[in-house]
Amino acid sequence: FNYYYVPGLSPWPFLVALNIGRLCLSLVMWIHRRVDFMVLLLPVLGVLLCLLCWWRNLLDEVDLGFHNRYVVKTYRDGVAIFIFSEAIMFFSLFWAFLYSRERPSARLDLLWPPLGVRCPKPFRTALFRTGLLISRSFYCVWAHKAMYSRDYRWAPIIGVAYSVLCGAVFLRYQFHEYYINSFSIADRVFGRCFYILTGFHGFHVVIGSLWLLVSIFRLILGHFSRKRHFGLVACFWYWHFVDVVWVFVWLLFYLVIG
Repeated sequence: FNYYYVPGLSPWPFLVALNIGRLCLSLVMWIHRRVDFMVLLLPVLGVLLCLLCWWRNLLDEVDLGFHNRYVVKTYRDGVAIFIFSEAIMFFSLFWAFLYSRERPSARLDLLWPPLGVRCPKPFRTALFRTGLLISRSFYCVWAHKAMYSRDYRWAPIIGVAYSVLCGAVFLRYQFHEYYINSFSIADRVFGRCFYILTGFHGFHVVIGSLWLLVSIFRLILGHFSRKRHFGLVACFWYWHFVDVVWVFVWLLFYLVIG
């Protein structure tokens, strides 16, 4: 007897991998100005379409009762490993920043931040964005508790919608900060560390916001219940991770050097 559901042959993993390979190739060619930017849209649309079909099959398996607690446990372990891998990536970026800060090279005149760089102020929009993310975490917890209370109608939808709004406002102020900064990504190691780390974090905010939007539609359609809402829980785990990363970004890039 096998505790785990074994699905049949599916074309979606192969098609997703094929489109991701096409996307990487198109991106490299676009960087070298061999193709137009519109060429990137075809593999992106292919990846999204294949993922939607793949996720649709997973939802059908849930509706048919194939996902028991053993299968859900594998999903939990997979999401945990994914978040851990993301944490390792951010740790490497933090390490690069701290190493450059503690041992500035002679090209930086042994100064950190480099001469001529005006650091972003920690108590202006950066503190406001930090408050947005922290309040959003509380609303995610509130929505999660509402699911256990069998309030499937208003509280989870309001909590998730508020989280999406906070993410949109956060991105708006981050782009504004990029516009008014006195340095760019070309300003040696300081600019590269700042823009790569905050840019990666902003990309995670975009992905998390899209995930929350999908969760709102699933809440409206009644896909979640008290005993079946791991898709929503995984989204909240991801958002809490993004919030914790930003707290460290604010402490190191804004408060310490500001």
